[in-house]
Amino acid sequence: MTTHRAPLLIGLLSAGLLVAGCGGAAEPANQAPAALSSPPTTVAQQPTGEAGQVARCTSRTLEASVGTTLGNDQKDTTIVWRNASAAPCTMTGFGGVDLRGPDDPQWGPSYSLPRAAEEPTTLVVKPGGTAHTVITWLPGGSWTPTDIVVTAPDETTSTTLKWDQGPVLRQDGATRPGTYIHPVAPGSV
Repeated sequence: MTTHRAPLLIGLLSAGLLVAGCGGAAEPANQAPAALSSPPTTVAQQPTGEAGQVARCTSRTLEASVGTTLGNDQKDTTIVWRNASAAPCTMTGFGGVDLRGPDDPQWGPSYSLPRAAEEPTTLVVKPGGTAHTVITWLPGGSWTPTDIVVTAPDETTSTTLKWDQGPVLRQDGATRPGTYIHPVAPGSV
């Protein structure tokens, strides 16, 4: 009987010593944090709710521009958001994107793009830093937009930019369209 209790007793004593060793001395509250090993980037990706006191990016603090376009059969065009303010700001979610052009007989002059089935994160965009939104779209068809109207996430004021990417296949009524927008992401492409 004693031989069966010995491993149990040793295990309990080891666990007690382990817990007691986790304490340690408290560091002074005024001690400076360790130095960063690399310079900070222009955008920090943070889980939602941890952005602290950083204000949300607004249409007054952001400048929008059309970035690069990649792909052949299905294309990705980047909308770049630059923080033009002197303070960091946060961006979360999806912006709004409307392609505008000639009046389509079935759908009209505006094509509001649906959102991708992706989970957005919260980004902190530093002053002068960038974030971007990718627009995935199908080229072709007979409808060629002239403008792209972009709205930053959680904003109602839009910016109109020139569309020079060629014709877009309209899929306004599609249940699984090949043209959609992604959530805002760090940096620019």
